[in-house]
Amino acid sequence: MRLLSERDIERLIDPGAAIAAAAEAYRRQAAGEMPTPGRLDVLRTNPKGGALVLAGHSFDRRFVVKTNIHAYSDAAKDAAMPARTAASGLVLWDGVACVPLAHMATSSFNDHRTAAGFAAATQVLAPPAPHTLAVFGAGKIAPATVLYLSAVRRFARVVLVGRNVERARGLAAQLAARPELDGIDITVETDAATAATEADVIATVTTAETPIFPGDAVRSGTFVILGGANRPTHREVDDAFMRRARVFVDHFDGATTRAGDLALTLATGVLRPKQIVGEIGAFLDRGEMPPMPAGLDITVFKSIGIAAQDVITAGMVYERAVRDGIGLEFDMREGGGAPVTAPASHGPPR
Repeated sequence: MRLLSERDIERLIDPGAAIAAAAEAYRRQAAGEMPTPGRLDVLRTNPKGGALVLAGHSFDRRFVVKTNIHAYSDAAKDAAMPARTAASGLVLWDGVACVPLAHMATSSFNDHRTAAGFAAATQVLAPPAPHTLAVFGAGKIAPATVLYLSAVRRFARVVLVGRNVERARGLAAQLAARPELDGIDITVETDAATAATEADVIATVTTAETPIFPGDAVRSGTFVILGGANRPTHREVDDAFMRRARVFVDHFDGATTRAGDLALTLATGVLRPKQIVGEIGAFLDRGEMPPMPAGLDITVFKSIGIAAQDVITAGMVYERAVRDGIGLEFDMREGGGAPVTAPASHGPPR
């Protein structure tokens, strides 16, 4: 079994490959080529935290089991807001031989695979020449969101909106130093309505439980990625927004039952079923999208994340690790580990 660290993952994933993997995952999902995944969500209250276990496979030999775990510090002992810590790990199996192929640290992997999914949808749903990207949320996934969306659309301006303004300013400075974003004006906006009004593309990657900007502030023709609020009772956008939305999803059943922005508004009748066009994977290879229905003027991609992304992306990472000689080999029976070396014909790892 090959052990891959967070540093290894960063060496093995690049945006182009990750976006291609996400697109392939979406296509397989929409085509019915990915069996229904397993999901176990375990929460605790003392201390507050929990674990999410996801398992999925394709119709070939690959099988993955991923665990995301998080915890909050004790609010009674902390003067400030409780600090959140999190970690993630994934095991890639040969599901026929029942042999583990790799164990991957997947904290940064999750950022790449999620942002790559955003980018795959952006390639076909966003305006071709947008000026301003607004990202709501300045947490862990925000940097990858900006980098990946900027890889498929060239923005002149990126606006960051975060609950913690100083954190958002720090992220802006961090992103401004990235060579991939050279020439882009990266700023922080404290007024959510202003950011929503000025944007051509909006990405929400928050932990909010209630709407984060007024839906009426969003301009007609805006493309919006809803990447947070993946619990049935949580929302990032309001009723006014959802009444205007033409919606694409990564997984129909999951998005309409586990994502509050859709589940709650479907239940109240604010969102009509005919506003949901379908799974994005069915549209990736089409020359054009269906026309905007009368009465709607915003295009939405609701991402909850699907097991197919983990299966395809993890397989890609493992194959690159074998090719480039990256990671540590561990014998499950005998124990011990040994570094691996890259085959001479492939040159140095990227």
